[in-house]
Amino acid sequence: MIPISLRTLSRFITFSACLIFIIWGYSDYSNGIMPYPQAAGFLLALAAFLGSSRVSEKPVFKPSEKELAARDAHNRQAMLNRVRDFWVKGVLESSPHEEARIELGLEERRDAVAERPWDVILRTPDRPDCVLPPGTKISDVFERVGRSLLILGEPGAGKTTTLLELAREMIDRAGEDPSEKIPVVFNLSSWTDPKQPIADWLTEELRAKYNIPKKIAAPWVENDSFLLLLDGLDEVAPERRDACVVAINSYLDEHLVPVVVCCRKEEYDALDGRLNLQSAVLLQPLTPEQIDGYLERLSPDLNALREALQSDRELQQFAQTPLILSIMTLAYRGMPIEELQSLGSIEDRRRHLLKTYVDKMFKRDVPRTDSKLYPKDKMIHWLSWLARKMSEHNQTVFMIERMHPSWLDTKAQMRLYSMIIDLVGGLRFGANSGLWVGLIVGFWIVWLSFGPIVGLFVGIILGIIVGEIVTAILGLDDGEDREIELDEDRGNFGLIVGLIVGLFVGLSVGLSVRLSVGLSVGLFTGLIFAGVNVIEHFVLRLILCREDFLPWRLVPFLDYAAERIFLRKVGGGYVFVHRMLMEYFASLEPGPGGR
Repeated sequence: MIPISLRTLSRFITFSACLIFIIWGYSDYSNGIMPYPQAAGFLLALAAFLGSSRVSEKPVFKPSEKELAARDAHNRQAMLNRVRDFWVKGVLESSPHEEARIELGLEERRDAVAERPWDVILRTPDRPDCVLPPGTKISDVFERVGRSLLILGEPGAGKTTTLLELAREMIDRAGEDPSEKIPVVFNLSSWTDPKQPIADWLTEELRAKYNIPKKIAAPWVENDSFLLLLDGLDEVAPERRDACVVAINSYLDEHLVPVVVCCRKEEYDALDGRLNLQSAVLLQPLTPEQIDGYLERLSPDLNALREALQSDRELQQFAQTPLILSIMTLAYRGMPIEELQSLGSIEDRRRHLLKTYVDKMFKRDVPRTDSKLYPKDKMIHWLSWLARKMSEHNQTVFMIERMHPSWLDTKAQMRLYSMIIDLVGGLRFGANSGLWVGLIVGFWIVWLSFGPIVGLFVGIILGIIVGEIVTAILGLDDGEDREIELDEDRGNFGLIVGLIVGLFVGLSVGLSVRLSVGLSVGLFTGLIFAGVNVIEHFVLRLILCREDFLPWRLVPFLDYAAERIFLRKVGGGYVFVHRMLMEYFASLEPGPGGR
């Protein structure tokens, strides 16, 4: 049985009524009768349709236990597939050197987590740091310590890769065993409100990042259905990092869930508190033997790099993390040994490596996209701006539909943005209502005396005036910064309904020249129905394109950057292949305050 809610049923009935009034009105008009009653009925039906969002989502017919179980199993499998597609296939297995990945050494560090109370009771002395045997799998450590683990490491040491390797194995287990928790990767950088409980944040992240409806996500969180894989504690803003640790500990006090947290070692050591986890592992630097064996397996074109690493101890130390070594294999392939030995400090080596990597990636032969569409200097400029804004706002995943007006650089740009939004209609709830009152009254009353064109303009002007008055009276325009979330379904629906309204108006005044006037009203109506967020998003994109911060066609640009291995696509968003690369791009073009 297909589940039908009261809201869906009410929408179907009221939308059908709108269509009936349109057909009925056109029929009367064709017979020389002005369709005033039908127009009034249409507006009432339309108002009822818009108000249907307040109707309960309670199902009209209660599904059986078998149907509920089947739906739950379907939702569970869909969640597993999304995590696998987004993170395992999209990030872990898309690495250019996945087949030659290095087995990382692990060192257990129990002193990095909060002291367990039974250790005190039993008077068990603290264990010394213990290097685990070679070949130890992270999943084995995870199980041995009671599914509660902290992963520490230096920048580029492989923390996220290790986390995703665990995710891959646990997803496979969960697919075979329904009693296993659902492994889900979350990035803590998006935890920006110190007062927000982790449970609420998880629900919001499931909706925003994984497109899981709140009515499904909230029970999952409440019922402890997840194995939480929390990456990027070090990417939380420094002033909120300790509060984040407190929030995680508070959540774990109330929820018995398996959890893994990743963090850079230096940032974690600087925290005042400690996570209430069972144990921690510190990822070990690569040994010279691991580095040499990796390069030997990968390609003979890297012999010059192998010789340079064997003869230059500082270069060898620089290559001790998997990230740096992996980038070296792409950037320094075929480069003479003399160039590799002439580098200076570690920071100079890092900048030279990343610059060479970027240059090499632009020279890659990628047949899917014509490189002439995206010149190198433009790409670097756009990626630099994007990286800087993501760094400023502590974002790891860039999602087009969640762009924020605060990304604008100057007050002049903010004023332009606000002016355009106000000009379009004020467009808060009160302004929207006032605009509709003015538009309907102005159009229908003035039209009777002066015709449709005058009625259209008077309606728009009156609508703006009434909207601004309502906004001022209700104090709805509070200037509060908020994220723009583009609801494409709502926007498309608004345009469709608007065009239907326009068609009705056009038909009511004749199927000749005045139809174009009706469709114009319909398009304007559609923009209003599309909602504030659609218009705000459009205006923000327009300004960013005008200022040459980003191109207008964002998706092809982001996909091209992913082809060049600067970004990776994760679900509906994009991430830089590593935070280090994002920081490098951000440093290329400092913001207004750094110029």
